[in-house]
Amino acid sequence: MNDVCSERPFRYTPGTQFASLTPPNFRCYIRDVSNALSRLSDDLALSIRERTILNLIVSDYIREAIPVASEALARRHDLGVSSATIRNDVMDLEQNGFLTRPHPSAGAIPLDKAYRLHVETISVDGPSRLPSEVQSSARQRLNVAERDIDEWRNEAADVLAGLVGNMAIATFPSSDETRIRHIELVSLKDVLGLLIIVLEQAKVRQQLVRFEMPVAPAEMQTISNKLNALLRGMSSREIETKPLELSTAEEDVVGTTVDILREEEASRYNDHFLAGLRNLLSQPEFEDKDSLEVVIRSIEDGSLGRAVLAQAPDGSVIRVVIGRENAGDMLWPLSIVLRRYGIPGEMNGVIGAIGPVRMEYGRTIAGVEFMSALMTDLVETVHA
Repeated sequence: MNDVCSERPFRYTPGTQFASLTPPNFRCYIRDVSNALSRLSDDLALSIRERTILNLIVSDYIREAIPVASEALARRHDLGVSSATIRNDVMDLEQNGFLTRPHPSAGAIPLDKAYRLHVETISVDGPSRLPSEVQSSARQRLNVAERDIDEWRNEAADVLAGLVGNMAIATFPSSDETRIRHIELVSLKDVLGLLIIVLEQAKVRQQLVRFEMPVAPAEMQTISNKLNALLRGMSSREIETKPLELSTAEEDVVGTTVDILREEEASRYNDHFLAGLRNLLSQPEFEDKDSLEVVIRSIEDGSLGRAVLAQAPDGSVIRVVIGRENAGDMLWPLSIVLRRYGIPGEMNGVIGAIGPVRMEYGRTIAGVEFMSALMTDLVETVHA
């Protein structure tokens, strides 16, 4: 059975009305609330000192990429307790699934659960965290490229990769939904027609349609005229929810039309651009040859980019997905930070960062927030 929540993730936001939730979305809502309550229960079970120690371990591990010893914590940070007390707290955090240790005498390594708590508790000030000279340089680079959409997308990813010290991904800005501009049905044989669809983006798609019964050329023209009047300007979602009185031949054409629109919508992220591969591969997590080969192969065949973008958030929220929270084991060694940019409901794209689970989340979130805002300004300027 398909996981509806994975295919079309629903995220609760304040003000959501229960009456507006379809059954699959309601199920996803209940799941997300349950997960949030579970995390909250774990968080409340921690003492203030344990939360402090956990955040320090995460911060030190992000910086050093080596297990963090209790003695090192006591030496580096003024916690007001002995290393033995810290060691006992670390053991409790390990038992609660926040930390792991290769062996009892080894230092602590954060698990996904620790990074999630870290992300939810760090203070992120957004673009103001970035130095003014960095912001000015990024604006200048994108302003130079803004008239060339390929260069603009590529430059945005390259700038973000430099800001966060990891890999970055960016897509073209495009309309939210693929819509029909014109439909034409050309007779080839009595049971075979050529469906030509002109999309609002001026893209043309062609597809053969096989009919159950013979259809005369004049009837095909009649079908074209009727469907143009009914479907012009509509998306696949709107067509599927609109009551239509159709003949069998017309249903064949409409079904093929919806399939084409869905294919276009599903492929909107195929033309993504990745920058900063060297940044990612320089991380100690990818020194292993097998891990390196998996990452490079998934980048070359496009599967990594598609898997990342499939988790893009709705609306203007930022989404942080950590390690095994990702859908699919290919992304488990990674964390991603994604946000949309552009004009909601009209024209938008996705910008984001990809790195090891041991990424610097504060800087990464700030960088993605800043680049999303900057690219939104450019889209609004171009479409003003």
